[in-house]
Amino acid sequence: MLTVTKNRPVDCPKAPKSPLSTLELFKSIPPGALREIEKNITEKTYARHEYIFMEDDPADRVWFVKEGHVKLAHYSAEGRSQTFRLMGPMGMFGVSAFGIGDYGVYSMAETEATVISIPVQVFQEVMGRYPVIAKAVVFHLSQHLRRAKELEAISTSSAEKRLLHALLEMAGEYGTTIPLTRREISEMGGTSVETCIRIFSRLEKERFISSTHGKLTILNAGNLRKRLEGL
Repeated sequence: MLTVTKNRPVDCPKAPKSPLSTLELFKSIPPGALREIEKNITEKTYARHEYIFMEDDPADRVWFVKEGHVKLAHYSAEGRSQTFRLMGPMGMFGVSAFGIGDYGVYSMAETEATVISIPVQVFQEVMGRYPVIAKAVVFHLSQHLRRAKELEAISTSSAEKRLLHALLEMAGEYGTTIPLTRREISEMGGTSVETCIRIFSRLEKERFISSTHGKLTILNAGNLRKRLEGL
């Protein structure tokens, strides 16, 4: 009697997921080219408030946020930290100097964050081969310049206006619930912690925001924007 056995499906191990494939910027690059680029990348996870690079570090790598949030800031002559930008997942940073001199700002993991970095020389080669990436860099730099102009324009405004501007900008990254402390938000607004606490207490009483330890919720972004425009 002939016995027929069915072939059982064999579980083939899946190829490890490409780190860059999770980033929107690299999704148009062919898999083979992506693997070549990834021979030069570094992926690392940083604890909350751990420095990624300092202001005077040589600008020799381009960075991408894979998970978490990263802030870009610098220290004034008085030693006061001023936050320029918060970068969320898929954000690109560290390209403003582009290998010429130092970064000029420091970067820090605002939450636990996993970042990917690529040597500038490798990234420049990729830009030359894939115009879509070159366009993304130009767009990033234009955003950086716009942000710098906004900060310059608002720097002489009232503390409340600076804080409202910072809150609305962070809402673009985090949504209406912002997982930052008053100290961290005060850095974004360029104010003291004491001033931040006083202004937020007033905004809470007027039902613009609510807060618990280490977290702030914007109750109505539209009303908050109207208040900002009225200052």
